Amino acid sequence: MRFVDALNVLSKSSSFAVSTESDRDEDLSKIKSDLYVAMPIEEDFFSLLDKVNENSKKVIFLCGSSGDGKSELMLRAKQKFTQSYVHFHLDATHSFEPHDNAIQTLNKIFSAFERSNHSLVIGINIGMLGNYAEEAENLEVRKKLKKYLELKEVSHDFNFINFEDYPKFEITKDAYKSEFISRILQRITSPSSELYKLFLKDELDGLNGKDYLKFINYRLLCNEKVQKVIVELLLKIRLFRNQFITARTFLDLIYELVTKNDYLFNNLFTCNENEILEKASEFDPSRLRTKTIDRFVIGYELNSLPKDFEIFNQKLKSDLMILPLNDSSSYIRLFYLLKFIDIGNNYHKKFTEDFTENLLLNYLEVYRHHTYFDKVNSRPILRNFYNKEFLNAIRGYINKKAPYLEDDQFLIAEYGDYKVISHLKLTPDFKAIENQPKKGKGFFDVYIQIKDFSELEDDPIVKFSVDINLYELLSRLRAGYRPNKNDRSVVVVLNEMVNRLLDFANKSNQISFRSSSTEVKFIREDDCIEVGY
Repeated sequence: MRFVDALNVLSKSSSFAVSTESDRDEDLSKIKSDLYVAMPIEEDFFSLLDKVNENSKKVIFLCGSSGDGKSELMLRAKQKFTQSYVHFHLDATHSFEPHDNAIQTLNKIFSAFERSNHSLVIGINIGMLGNYAEEAENLEVRKKLKKYLELKEVSHDFNFINFEDYPKFEITKDAYKSEFISRILQRITSPSSELYKLFLKDELDGLNGKDYLKFINYRLLCNEKVQKVIVELLLKIRLFRNQFITARTFLDLIYELVTKNDYLFNNLFTCNENEILEKASEFDPSRLRTKTIDRFVIGYELNSLPKDFEIFNQKLKSDLMILPLNDSSSYIRLFYLLKFIDIGNNYHKKFTEDFTENLLLNYLEVYRHHTYFDKVNSRPILRNFYNKEFLNAIRGYINKKAPYLEDDQFLIAEYGDYKVISHLKLTPDFKAIENQPKKGKGFFDVYIQIKDFSELEDDPIVKFSVDINLYELLSRLRAGYRPNKNDRSVVVVLNEMVNRLLDFANKSNQISFRSSSTEVKFIREDDCIEVGY
């Protein structure tokens, strides 16, 4: 088999994109099997199956989204667990009879299950699980599915393994990682893999043939520091665009990067035939406007770049087989892809600072101190975040018509010349932050304590979830930015937060009516209201 033919296994349009029990091409099946990486979800799934015995009579649902690897995992489980008391239904969207739909098929499966003593293992799309929870013929099954979907509640005989509980990215105490992506990349590029062996066999002829770009791109992909850039970009796509990354879409991404008729660094930002890469175009480094990048673009267009650029170009050709490029945008993308790599005179390192993701780094720092709270190190950093960033931005947004108000004052209404001002003291609740769940997710929760509020014995605490898009908006608000229609989705979240705080502000113990010349204060103490000027 040729290397360029073997690459087709990665494509989402390949017949091998979904595992079935009748994959016929032995060579391609071998390559696909070689690329498979066992992840923690498989360990937990198989561990659950190991506990099933002939007296168990359990139902196990393997849940997830389209393309995340349910079919592959179900097929491997069926091949490993061959006991007669375990029955598998590989895909709950399929039916056995032409006139039956998926719901009717599941009803028949559960009807047979009720009459027998076997356990049942079902691979099911999470949307289909929701549909069946509403339409299941068996009311007891319907009840248990709804308990799981609404409350994440399981029972002794109904178990759920859900891909959503195994996030593709993990923000750690010191960095971030994606075991899922990194391990698949390692399998695709490992010298011991079948794909790499085919690459070596065909490399000499391939680099001199019509498919030379595929070989150059694959060589680039094999570099661990290039992989690091790709993982960083995918993290941004996941956080900023909430893009789920499944095994199928990621393998198809690699296929597009390697096989499209351009260099990998251009394919990374110009390809629109993969749903992840569609989002990548939004982060194209050639769109950046910095002094260093603009000077390079002008110099390139005027053919007046310094000699060290020409020397660097020669090194690109000799070391990476990358020929002189046709436009400045391609060079910016190349510099971005190589930012962790030393090559030649390192001309590309002049742009490293331009590619530094300050917003992402700042967000990750605040995220870590919420998730891995440490009383000594986290408290001062989070106090600064809450007082100077989060609450400052919220207060400025609420008080945009009265920017002169003090820290604990909030504008809640206007009547003619008079402004109605609430006095509300907001502080971070470090105890709640310290005790919050540590489950991996793409956002962190902020906890605000409302001090000396009303007549409650305990000061109320409100919780808000902050993702990177809201974090970015709050940063821009502090700089004087005013949201527009393009910010609609994140402004909805911001307004929900503001409205919750204003509900408390309207019930504050101290309200003031202020005009340009007069201020009347109403202060509630016990059962009395004191009026002052």
